[in-house]
Amino acid sequence: MDAAGTGFGPGALVIGGSSAGATLAMAAPLRPCDRGLIAPVRGAVLTFGAFDLSGCTPFGRRYGDERLIHADAGHVADRTVPDTSPIFGDLRGLPPTLLVVGALDLLLEDCLTMSARLSAADDDVDLRVFPESVHGFTGLPTAMARAAETSTASWIAERLDR
Repeated sequence: MDAAGTGFGPGALVIGGSSAGATLAMAAPLRPCDRGLIAPVRGAVLTFGAFDLSGCTPFGRRYGDERLIHADAGHVADRTVPDTSPIFGDLRGLPPTLLVVGALDLLLEDCLTMSARLSAADDDVDLRVFPESVHGFTGLPTAMARAAETSTASWIAERLDR
């Protein structure tokens, strides 16, 4: 992230990812925060992420022992480590976060729980649940996907204009 500040200017960065990429994008700002550093990130866009592989959410209970999304989770002794399950990290002081998920997504509960945890940490969080939408819906040629993409682009632009 230090190189990003050099190339784009300090704080002019929004990180994000979809599915397992959202899990990684959520874990990324936790590391600098854990070390007492401030990441040059103005926001995080997390689209249908798996934030808890410990078995606490319905997704984790159903798939925690299988290698469905996080191929390396099977060998992790403690699945509450924030690198594996970011929901267990110290979430205070994170950049503004947009969570995007479909109402029919198997990761809906992970996103709802992450939203609640971010809110409890007094972070700026925006949860957007799109009706009749499944996991990966933003990659489909649908009106709901276009609405999600337009909404996300607007959210990012607002963060970068600050």
